[in-house]
Formats: sequence, C-alpha cells, structure tokens
Amino acid sequence: MHSPTRTALAHRTRPTTLTRRIVGTPADVAAALAVLRESGRLMFADRPHQHADGRVTVTVRFLNTARTTPPPVRRLRRGRVIAATAITTTAVGALAGIGYLAAQVAHTVQRNAPAIVGVVLVLLVLAVLLLRRKATCGGLHCSGCRH
Repeated sequence: MHSPTRTALAHRTRPTTLTRRIVGTPADVAAALAVLRESGRLMFADRPHQHADGRVTVTVRFLNTARTTPPPVRRLRRGRVIAATAITTTAVGALAGIGYLAAQVAHTVQRNAPAIVGVVLVLLVLAVLLLRRKATCGGLHCSGCRH
C-alpha cells in the first residue's frame, strides 16, 4: 500500500479562502477584524463604509480553517489552589483536634464524675461551715462578738 507523501498531505489540508462582508457597529466590526488578525487568517480587509444609521460594512478575505476559533487557554491558578488547599486542610485539622479534645474531656468527666462530685460536695460543706461561723458565735469568746 502506498503511503501519502508530505506534499500530498499538505495539499489535502490546505485551507480555502473566503470573502465575507462584516456589518455592525464600529466596535463590533473592529472586534471581528481583531479576531481574524490575531488568529493569523486575515488576508485582506477593505476600507470601512459608514451607513446613515451608524453601522459599518467591511469586506474581508480570510483563510477558512477547520477550527474557526483558537482553543481557549486554561491557565491553572496553582498559587490560589495551593493556598485554598492549605487553608482548608488547616481548618479541618483544627476542627478535628478541637473535637478530639472535647471528647477526651467529656470522657474524663464521665469516668471521674463520682470523685468530682465528692470534691464539690466537700467544698460546699466547708463553705457553709465557714460562712455560718462568721455569722454567729460558736461559744468561744472573741473580740468580734462582744460576748
């Protein structure tokens, strides 16, 4: 089987030339011309013809390729992606740490609840006794009660 040569491939994929009129506002026509010029397909553009209603007409000749517009350029914003990932990871880690510590405190309080309640009760009894002693004389003569 015969494989095509480089010259044969070039002739098969050669773009055709199109001639079109662009009609619109001056800004629209300028934008269309800029797209053709930047894509490297513009071959000819005549002088703009101004209409009474403010529109403009321009005749252009350009190469008709399979792709009419260049592919969109996607630029990854790596810095922003890395920063967002770092912030999210830090926030999730902090929340997990706080949750772990809260669970440990709750578990410790549950496990040691009887001891904690006992200490609190002893402190309450001592506080009541101390407050009661200051209000009344316990039978001992002191300078504060004038007994």
